[in-house]
Amino acid sequence: MVGGAARMLFVKLPYTLATEEAERIGLDHVARISTNSDTDTSRAVDTLLAQHSAIKMLASRVKIVLEYVKAVERGELEHNHEIMRQIRALSHRLPVLESDRFKPEFYTQCNDVALITLLGTVMKSANNLNQFVNMFNTVYHKQGVGRRMRGIFF
Repeated sequence: MVGGAARMLFVKLPYTLATEEAERIGLDHVARISTNSDTDTSRAVDTLLAQHSAIKMLASRVKIVLEYVKAVERGELEHNHEIMRQIRALSHRLPVLESDRFKPEFYTQCNDVALITLLGTVMKSANNLNQFVNMFNTVYHKQGVGRRMRGIFF
């Protein structure tokens, strides 16, 4: 209230924006307008395809190592101590999925992805509502000029 009248004041406030890579990729993908052109894809699609290919390649290589270990256990292949030591060292470098640290981080990441998806849905719904209101006001502005009505939202 300024001088007994309600006024809108804009005040500059300092702020910082802190985001993670997953949030930036998700928002980048949601913010881009989808087109039917095959050449116009977002950076998010390119990034996700690269990650998918890398994970697929890793899974195939882990499968090969697992098949080797099973073949050694069955006696189909000769036991090579050097290769088995390398496999053991590799397996100990990978994070254990049942550790106390994994579950909270996993759930946090899942929640972040769900929130970004929800944010994208809300943004799309708000855009659709805005387009509907604009069309509604355009239609009823032309019909309601004589009745002093410009639409629902002035």
